[in-house]
Amino acid sequence: MNKLLMFLTLILFTISATAQNAKLAGSWLLTKAQVQGKTKRPYQLFEFRKDGKLVAMEIKVGTWQYNAKSKTLTLQSKMDKDFNGKGKIVTLTDAQMVLIKDGMTFSYSRVLPAEVAKANKASGLAGDWKLDDPEYSSTFLKLELPDAFLLVRSQAGETDKARGTWMFDAKDRAIIFIGFSHLLRGKISLSDAGAEGFTLKLPENTLRAHPAKAEDNKIERLTYSEDDFPEDAEPDASRLPWPDFEDMARALQNVALLQYDFGTLVPELKVLKHTYFILSKVQVDPQKPSVRFTNFTVTGKDTSQFSENYKGGLMNSYNAFFPREEPWPYRIKGVENVTIPAGTFECTVVEAMDGDKKLKYWLVNKLPGVYAKIIQEKVDPFGDLSYTVQELSSIQYRDKK
Repeated sequence: MNKLLMFLTLILFTISATAQNAKLAGSWLLTKAQVQGKTKRPYQLFEFRKDGKLVAMEIKVGTWQYNAKSKTLTLQSKMDKDFNGKGKIVTLTDAQMVLIKDGMTFSYSRVLPAEVAKANKASGLAGDWKLDDPEYSSTFLKLELPDAFLLVRSQAGETDKARGTWMFDAKDRAIIFIGFSHLLRGKISLSDAGAEGFTLKLPENTLRAHPAKAEDNKIERLTYSEDDFPEDAEPDASRLPWPDFEDMARALQNVALLQYDFGTLVPELKVLKHTYFILSKVQVDPQKPSVRFTNFTVTGKDTSQFSENYKGGLMNSYNAFFPREEPWPYRIKGVENVTIPAGTFECTVVEAMDGDKKLKYWLVNKLPGVYAKIIQEKVDPFGDLSYTVQELSSIQYRDKK
């Protein structure tokens, strides 16, 4: 009889504990923390799961247990010892929770995923946006439904990506960003929202968002592989357009500068981010003859030389792809007209491999040494895609005197 009573008591205790936990279980947004008279607004999202796990950003940060009788919340964590201990819940409703722990007051708002998804969809903000970011040359924001965001910031060839959750607050006309982004974090006021974009009011400045248009017309994935270049299929080098070096020297002696736009693909947005452009300074000595390309990267803040290509005498004398290195293996696809920012040019098109990197060249037929367009593509062992497009944007000629 005693064993039966203990068994029934254990069942009732378990049911009671489960019911108590169920009252608090769910997603809660920490909106305010008051410490020694100071108020912070962390906007962190916590999921109090019914099994007693406490999860933040899909990571288990600890465990929790609520005692409805004493109105206490017990927290345990191996990640943060300061997290451990009991707190007193002074307010618990369907929408709000206030917890006092270790002399600090924490205010939470309940988050209902279905309501968040509905509000985000109704906001009309979902999509791909380009931000006018004064600190970075290229910044893109992707707002996905139901609630995920991706922020991509690039400067001088370096790229930072931050992911998280977003929630539209229709009452306050704001977006709440939850994640690891240093730029977009917390509750940010929204204004001037429409089809052409919106404005985010940050504490330090404002960011204007414009629609980021997908550039599928410029994104040509290179689908071939090294197996498509049989060893016994020797390319017909006579079909390459720049066989005579003296012709190159004559064609280039009046060319001063070549400017190339350099874009790197953001795969998630199907847009090319342009963090810098390339300048090639051309110097020709028609007597030797010799040709020199001095190459610079130009950002909004800096210009720096990164390479130099020289052809003359024995240097690169058999390189039909100068000023690029001759790729191997390669194949000639044919002749086509390509339109780029600098104009429309008749080009010989070449596909090539360089180790595990794929290359595609457009060689301008009537201007030896000048590439109209270059695509490079590589997928690393983790499946991440590296894809760049280099396009000729302008040709600066020397003054004829």
